[in-house]
Amino acid sequence: MLRQIKTPKKTTTILLTLGILGINLSTYGQVPAADPWSNPDFVDRFIGTYAPRITVEPRVGPEDKTFLEEELLPLLQTDKAAAQKLLVDKAKSPDSNASYDMILGNMYYQAGQLQQAVQSYESAITKHKDFLRAHENLGFLYFQLGNQEKALIHFTTAIKLGAVDKNIYAILAYLFFEKEQFIAAETSYRSALIYEVENEDWEYGLAKSILFQRKFQDAAGLFDRLIEGAPEEAEYWRLQADAYLGLDRRLDAASNYEVLRRMDKASAENLITLGDIYVENGFIQAALGVYKEAIQKQGRLNVEKPIAAAATLIESGFVDAASEVLAEIEKTYGGSLDSKVSFQVRKLKAKIQAESGAATADIIPTLEEMSAQNPLDGDVLILLADYYSTDGNIEKAEFLYERAQNISRFEGKALFHYGKALVAQERYTDALRALQRAQDIDPQPSIDEYLASVRNVARALR
Repeated sequence: MLRQIKTPKKTTTILLTLGILGINLSTYGQVPAADPWSNPDFVDRFIGTYAPRITVEPRVGPEDKTFLEEELLPLLQTDKAAAQKLLVDKAKSPDSNASYDMILGNMYYQAGQLQQAVQSYESAITKHKDFLRAHENLGFLYFQLGNQEKALIHFTTAIKLGAVDKNIYAILAYLFFEKEQFIAAETSYRSALIYEVENEDWEYGLAKSILFQRKFQDAAGLFDRLIEGAPEEAEYWRLQADAYLGLDRRLDAASNYEVLRRMDKASAENLITLGDIYVENGFIQAALGVYKEAIQKQGRLNVEKPIAAAATLIESGFVDAASEVLAEIEKTYGGSLDSKVSFQVRKLKAKIQAESGAATADIIPTLEEMSAQNPLDGDVLILLADYYSTDGNIEKAEFLYERAQNISRFEGKALFHYGKALVAQERYTDALRALQRAQDIDPQPSIDEYLASVRNVARALR
């Protein structure tokens, strides 16, 4: 039920946020487009004259402060290239203050030199492993560069060191979701939403994280809220339908699929599921129309799905509708059907003949050929055995029923058909034994009812 995992609906929103943040140059402030060096507040924070947080910020001693204020800052205001070269030389020393690498990383980022920025931030962490801002900026940078594993490492480290940033939480949620760590994704989305409660993208991510934990009731409620705010979003209706299926509220799921159908956003798979729900509830004409619509979406649907739909119709006793589905399959897919699929179509046609009472002994050679082609197809063996039984060749039929029983997934079905053949031969004791074994293997109300009827007949004849 649950479909293959997808990326968030609006991943570009996160990337745009990165651009707006200027890669989260957090302590130095968001760098404005205009020259910031005339801004005293920016200069103070840039140099680091504020009181640093213990352990997560390198201390700026008197000598470093003198260098920053009296050498670097004046040069930044007149010749940034020279200032950068001076800072590069100063940061080369393994014993130099990690703040130099941090400042240098910010300068590289401002100039669009992302790989150099990465190297500088990494150097800052080498010198001061718990440098919170360096971990934050590396997380954003690596995410921007598409290195999700390293982004995850630096963001989780930043959170452990005390970072509180809604964008970090949101990106962490996305990264956890991609790794199928849905509990962590849920927690991260909830943390982000504390700071921006009306963010639709994060609510959507939260709803998906909950759905993929199979918390269907909570997911259905969240998608209700999302649909109310954006009823045109097809994915909300689709995923809420998944939640309804998980809750076994199949008619509610059908309602969602009908909405998608009217929006022309229902996938072929959605339509097949909708058709199956209609069959379960006896809406055969509606199911037939939906199945045909699904088949017509050729190229976007595995042909085995409509074949399974035809099989569902046959098992439910609607052979005429099944014939129409098979005809639509042949019309749409034509000669593109491979040998395996063609075999399935032939088998279903034989089943339709059997169920409709239109089969004659002429079909036996065809079934024999199919049995030789695929000797482990229990359905073909059972069909062939049924025809031999009806034709009076019970010995041949028994041999085929036994072969089908030896195929584990067909054992119960073969026993049931064998039991019915024995009833036709008025061998009630043997029939009851076969039918009871069939019911023990695969309990079904229809078998139980038939078994009770045979018992009554057997008693009456004693």
